[in-house]
Amino acid sequence: MNRTRRVFFSCSMRGGYSRVKQAELRKIPDMIEELDLELLSRHQTQANFAERESRLTNQQIHDRDYRWLEEADLVIAEITNPSLGVGAEIADAIHLKLPVLAVYKREYEDQISAYIRGKPGVVSRAYSDHGELKERIREFIQQEKPADSKVKSGLASLQFLY
Repeated sequence: MNRTRRVFFSCSMRGGYSRVKQAELRKIPDMIEELDLELLSRHQTQANFAERESRLTNQQIHDRDYRWLEEADLVIAEITNPSLGVGAEIADAIHLKLPVLAVYKREYEDQISAYIRGKPGVVSRAYSDHGELKERIREFIQQEKPADSKVKSGLASLQFLY
């Protein structure tokens, strides 16, 4: 039985928007949903997100985001704006064996972390505009075969206990 794949979207929040503005980042979650994917994380592109986030402790933010990663089938990270948090989320996703697409504006290619771009488990793709970005996302999801339900695989492993 096929189910909608779940995406954890990651982008700079506190690191700033020196290269890709917040208004541009807000369009990416819509693109993801237009491709019939379920978006688990949209909070960082919503209006007044900083005010809402300020009501949470650092631990609450980490735990919430990590839960979303555990629920996700794949990760799409916009890495044009430098961000320690995005790098940590990518590392966590790889640890969880999630496919990761890291996208960045082509004009900043020489300034994007070589460590992230060269990391096994990360597919890095440049884009020039939102049309090309949507195509890069579409290509990635077509290449990544949907995994069986995590719940199913968990239940299958429990059967060995009986």
